Amino acid sequence: MNTIRNEIAQRLDVIPDDKLREVLNFLNYLVWQTENHRTQEDIDWLESDISGLDNYESYEWQEGELQEGLPVKFIAETGEIEIGV
Repeated sequence: MNTIRNEIAQRLDVIPDDKLREVLNFLNYLVWQTENHRTQEDIDWLESDISGLDNYESYEWQEGELQEGLPVKFIAETGEIEIGV
């Protein structure tokens, strides 16, 4: 193992058991990021200027405009989303 991996492994030994799920979730997120690169569309959307949103009136949904959607379930261990479960 290289130095960084050793340091990470040593620090895992001192993390309380109730926090290990958070560590695993973050590691899964980092793996997901490496496997799912941002597209130019993603970058443009994330970097868009939303400072002018105050210039718009808020929208009030009317009864019946919002239909029930499909149920979803996020699986933190794998980073997957199941739709319609």
